Amino acid sequence: MEHVKNKSFANNWWLFYPLLFLLIGLLVYALLWNPEHTIEVLRQELNDCRDNHAASSTRPVDGNDNTLPGNIDSLQIGELDKNRALPEDDKKAENTIVNCDAKVESGGQGVTKTKHILGDQSGRVILQYDTKTIPDEIKVYYDGKPIAHTDGPVSGAGQLEWIYEVAPGKPKYCYVEVSAPTPRTVWEYIVNCPL
Repeated sequence: MEHVKNKSFANNWWLFYPLLFLLIGLLVYALLWNPEHTIEVLRQELNDCRDNHAASSTRPVDGNDNTLPGNIDSLQIGELDKNRALPEDDKKAENTIVNCDAKVESGGQGVTKTKHILGDQSGRVILQYDTKTIPDEIKVYYDGKPIAHTDGPVSGAGQLEWIYEVAPGKPKYCYVEVSAPTPRTVWEYIVNCPL
């Protein structure tokens, strides 16, 4: 009987090496796999990219300057010149146009509406927000219709997402409206470019 066992192993000896290499590969993969580290590295790279993009993509337009920038695509309508001070009520009336992947920050009571250029690429758009401790409400509109919103005022970090389809005759932008019903509120968000 023992002779039969050895004979069956002798016929299948070649299976030993693929199984050995498979087990060694799984062991190495398990030892080196660290999803949290990978996610943190990717998050940091994304934030660095956003910061670089936001720094290069925003250009304030002064109401007194009648000259256009060399690159008309970078024109930011409604942004305030840093040297020009407006009363708080006038700041809320200003609308802003920003590119996707640019951080929008504000604070104070009222409604802030921002136009975000989404570009020519279809994909999933993620809006990451942080309304800190005082609750605010965020609504996203595309083509005049609401497409994403927080369920009323929320506090803390979160995200909204939707699918953006580029189509002829359809806008290549969306509007984000932040409603801050209480004073001393602080919030920020980023509309990521479509992926």
